[in-house]
Amino acid sequence: MDSLQHLPEHSLEHALKEWAVAVRALERGDTALVVRKGGIREKAFAVPEARFLFFKSYEHQKREQLKPAYHDLLRSIPERRDDGPVVFTSFAEVRGAYEVSEAEELEALDPYHVWEHEYAESRLKWRPKKPLTVLVLRTYLLEEPVEFEYRAEYGGCKSWIQLAQSVSTANSRPALDDAAFEELVRPVVGVLEDLSAAPVGQAG
Repeated sequence: MDSLQHLPEHSLEHALKEWAVAVRALERGDTALVVRKGGIREKAFAVPEARFLFFKSYEHQKREQLKPAYHDLLRSIPERRDDGPVVFTSFAEVRGAYEVSEAEELEALDPYHVWEHEYAESRLKWRPKKPLTVLVLRTYLLEEPVEFEYRAEYGGCKSWIQLAQSVSTANSRPALDDAAFEELVRPVVGVLEDLSAAPVGQAG
């Protein structure tokens, strides 16, 4: 899988809202997986763009919903309000998107994401007619953090945010080099290849 040097530079205006601790784990190269099932305001979770920024959320992070290996990382995250200035430090490129509908499928993915099994399973059971979406993400670090003022339309229980301003990806670098990224995702490939593909690049 190519590193960012082989990708054209451009700007991003879409952002995925995710816990700050999960974003930090992606930025450190601890994981490449995100498990999602849309917010209350969404009929279903869909992936509108193959590349997007991470919009970090802080107020609803819960220690008991993370695996113990990530408790120290959570403690290192600054306490911030979700309606304060928005700081972007990274973005992702989707390398795979899959649908999980059965508890056994989700359990097979347990070793590869940051969530406690009970929390991940609760996401699966919420709106049970809709599958969970598992994203395999290559994470890139922006050259410098980018800070925007918070806007009211960024709030609420929703997954995707259309930003009022774009963020340049120029001079960004991958969180992991190509070989390290391949090593990170290789163990999960066998689980993912048996799952149904989820669409990328269209709204739900």
